[in-house]
Amino acid sequence: MELISIIMPAYNVERFIEASIKSVLEQTYTNWELLIINDGSTDNTRHIAQGFSSRDSRVRVINQENKRLGAARNTGIRNSKGFWIAFLDSDDLWSPTKLEAEISASNKFPTASIIYTDGWIFQHEDLKNLSPYPTIVGKLIGHKEMYKMEYEKNYIPVLSVLVKRSLIDQIGLQEERKTFYGCEDWDYWLRMARVGADFYGVPQKLFYYRRHGNNMSDNGVNMHLAQTSVLLKNFEQEVFMTKEATSMFKKLISPLIVGLIKEKRFTDIDFILNEIQKIFPATFYKRIEGLIKIGGYFALIPVAIIVKLQLLKLRYLN
Repeated sequence: MELISIIMPAYNVERFIEASIKSVLEQTYTNWELLIINDGSTDNTRHIAQGFSSRDSRVRVINQENKRLGAARNTGIRNSKGFWIAFLDSDDLWSPTKLEAEISASNKFPTASIIYTDGWIFQHEDLKNLSPYPTIVGKLIGHKEMYKMEYEKNYIPVLSVLVKRSLIDQIGLQEERKTFYGCEDWDYWLRMARVGADFYGVPQKLFYYRRHGNNMSDNGVNMHLAQTSVLLKNFEQEVFMTKEATSMFKKLISPLIVGLIKEKRFTDIDFILNEIQKIFPATFYKRIEGLIKIGGYFALIPVAIIVKLQLLKLRYLN
């Protein structure tokens, strides 16, 4: 039985973490270690986690100052010992057979370096009203196909994944830069596909993703920024037609720039414009960059007008 290292970042989750830990303790596959990364919590999270650690030697608690999600997962990876790595956020849940089903699938599909499962979404504590998580399962997916799929949308929920440690050693740790916050996992799956990893999706619904008011995906501008950062970083020019890619990025980046100007986040604007111009050194982005450098926040109206006209033009051409 190969050891599975389960990485659980935790920040101020005293309300949820006990149920998440219990869903690990109830696994029918028992050769695991659970690394809880207390990421500078100021509530009772640390004490709850240490209570479980004192009763089960497989549970380890690592305390650190708040460094956010990617850095917390990386701390867990650095301190892990497993052949496999799994991720479970401290407000989500697993079905008891989740790990066992994935190990069984890995034996049937030995070329797959990433095994993931289907699952459910629920609200707050309401496990009676479930909705399906939008993922693609039931087949072995090659790296080229997965790259194209994942570039459209993140179909792989991080709490469902079991990934070989050797693959993580190959691609490195998760992103810790602020602009990727909330999409570190999406970046990871694209990076894995780009180095040739194959994926298999177990069709059983074996996880429960909790939605509540503190989910990172509820922050519009931040999530838009993170999604854009992931797509810019992982863009493969030879996969896309130039016209198709140009249109895609204009539709994505133009509204983001307007939102960032409204919030006066000029460092983030510089990052995005620098990254897009590495791919498309187009006059359109240089014009926007020039307006912002001259006018700062007061460039909002002219930039918004340019963006609106550009989006109308793209809609007309399509």
